[in-house]
Amino acid sequence: MKTTQTAKGDLLATIQIDIDKADYAEDVKKELKNYQHKATLPGFRQGKVPFGMIEKMYGSAVTFDKLNKKVSEALNNHIVENKLDVMGYPLSDPDKQQPTDPETQETMSFFFEVGLKPEIKVDLGKIAINDYNIKASKKEIDETIKRIQEGNKKDDKPAELNEELFKMIFPGKDIKDEKEFRKEVAAEMERQYVVEAERMFFNNAIDKLVSEIKFDMPDAFLKRWIVANSEGKINEEDVEKNYDNTYSKTFRWQLIEESIVKANPELVLKEEEIREFVTKMYFGNLDTANMDEDMKGRLNGIVDSILKDENQRQNIQNQVADNKLTAFLKKAMKVTVVDTDYEGFVKAVLPKEEKPAAKKTTKKTAEKKEEKAEVKEEKAEKATAKKTTAKKTTKKAE
Repeated sequence: MKTTQTAKGDLLATIQIDIDKADYAEDVKKELKNYQHKATLPGFRQGKVPFGMIEKMYGSAVTFDKLNKKVSEALNNHIVENKLDVMGYPLSDPDKQQPTDPETQETMSFFFEVGLKPEIKVDLGKIAINDYNIKASKKEIDETIKRIQEGNKKDDKPAELNEELFKMIFPGKDIKDEKEFRKEVAAEMERQYVVEAERMFFNNAIDKLVSEIKFDMPDAFLKRWIVANSEGKINEEDVEKNYDNTYSKTFRWQLIEESIVKANPELVLKEEEIREFVTKMYFGNLDTANMDEDMKGRLNGIVDSILKDENQRQNIQNQVADNKLTAFLKKAMKVTVVDTDYEGFVKAVLPKEEKPAAKKTTKKTAEKKEEKAEVKEEKAEKATAKKTTAKKTTKKAE
């Protein structure tokens, strides 16, 4: 068996595997012998079926299986031994692959096309981005408190701002008057704002990095790979239609993220970070240092059971990795902190509407502008409503 690699173009290579019948014949014979030992056919005792019959019945399937395994092993070994940094996985090379028949050919050649990852240079310090420091405005606090009162009616009347309401909304906190209550409402709102601002920063950072860091990719290969990897769910037309806006951006971000993590080993996830995240997510900031061994054991058992679910574990890992990367990017990128209230934040991050060509103002256009302003105000109020404390019980920490 012989394996060779040739360049096919920028970020593309062809791997050729030449295999002789002798390379897999012994494996085929051994497998058929196993079949013979186990086979039971009418007129024959177990293990006494003639080898020729077994070969006739199972020879083609076993040959195909062993041949595929040999070719796959040779392909994987070549990639590993030559330290090829590939995108996706190799595909049969449509330009070179010819039909093969192990029954008639003593030697066969298999050709695989591989897409190679580009070298990427990331200078995060040159990429400018905004980070939003969101404070609750008086208007937003007033609206939130109004919703709290409406949501906790008594005798069909809004709840009064008294200690009974304060304790219901913030149990465990000794709030005596409206001033303290407003302060606590604002703090809770701003805690939620931090979560949203972090998420928005990360999404904006991805968009910035993808648009500003330039490099080539083996796009034609990747389009073929997407179709092959979809198991018939996506066709070439779908890929072509969505490649630039969706698939290409995803690949580019994966490569950029991989490059950043590779250059900064502290971003690699550790098991203790994942476990700590789960503990905080489900139990808050427990003082584990002063916890007795029995309690620690029970806590670790609960964390183990949560992480046993592979899907849940993957989601948690992704969240921890995103959190670490967000904190890193905030330090590494050229960040401008923008102080704003939530309404200003919503306006800043919403997609900018295309401005129409200047027209003479008429009564109709003035009315339309007024209607649009009202719609925008309503949207901002709805968006603000999502981040409130208007609940009878406090929300679990995110």
